[in-house]
Amino acid sequence: MKKAYVVFKGRKPGIYMTWAECKAQVDGFSGPVFRGYGSMEEAKEAFEKQDSGYASRYKSSSEVYDAKTSVAAAAAKKAASVVHKDFKPEYDGEYYEVHSDGGARGNQNKKGKTSGYGYVVVNKDHKIVAEGYGSAIGATNNQMELQGAIEGLKKVPDGAKVYFMTDSVYVYSGFAHNFPDEPRYQKWEARGWKNSTGKTPENIEQVKEIYELGKSHALECIPRDYEMHANGRGKYVSIAHGDVPDEQGKWKNPYNKICDALANFGEDDAERGKEGKVSLIENGEQVHEAALFVKDLDGSGHGYVVDQDGNNVEVN
Repeated sequence: MKKAYVVFKGRKPGIYMTWAECKAQVDGFSGPVFRGYGSMEEAKEAFEKQDSGYASRYKSSSEVYDAKTSVAAAAAKKAASVVHKDFKPEYDGEYYEVHSDGGARGNQNKKGKTSGYGYVVVNKDHKIVAEGYGSAIGATNNQMELQGAIEGLKKVPDGAKVYFMTDSVYVYSGFAHNFPDEPRYQKWEARGWKNSTGKTPENIEQVKEIYELGKSHALECIPRDYEMHANGRGKYVSIAHGDVPDEQGKWKNPYNKICDALANFGEDDAERGKEGKVSLIENGEQVHEAALFVKDLDGSGHGYVVDQDGNNVEVN
């Protein structure tokens, strides 16, 4: 039996001795937050802390809060909704993986912001054969996402098979086949390069360029995890900023962690007023001291990101 009630958010926040008093403060109130306690001491402590973070879980005084159980249940529910597909190339010939990223610091609608992109090209034997980045002033995030992928695809030999990965949903959805509106580039081309609203897509020249590069290499997307929603449309799980090391401290998507770092290199150059392209690895050979590598890649595709001396590199 509850002996006290705390209204954290209601007509008049406070501690109430009866359910009737509490109900008067929350009934009909938009988004009330309240909870019943077994003793006045617990109620006072909770109200003093004003811990609305956990209190917001309660929509009625009958609910019981157990942090460990609650967090575990939420995690289990999310995990159950995630669709995962392993990357198992079904191509017998030589193939390449192209990973890319792009970024823009500052407001995308204002000129003068600093922007950058990065790419990594890996061969069938998991050796990095090309790596580089670029910088620009006044480009948007999406333009850099596209350019990073374009520059990476250009490093693949003509006609060679490509498996593609990027954290950018904007670019990835252009080639993916997971949802009804994909692959977007193919659908846009079929409509005369119009999107679903009948408008010409933004960055259309870059879009057409990457689409042609993709077709020339019979590009396929490396599978990405996504959360499936009730409306039939999923949401891709982030592979760069949302990536966390595994139990051994290895990154789950190490090549894209490199691309993320390279995009930052580009943004740093742009902040110094420098625009252009920088090659770090060409034809499998290091040509710049800032080159980054993946060490101890395992069967799950996890690995450490290291510098030219084999030292682990901090990437966020």
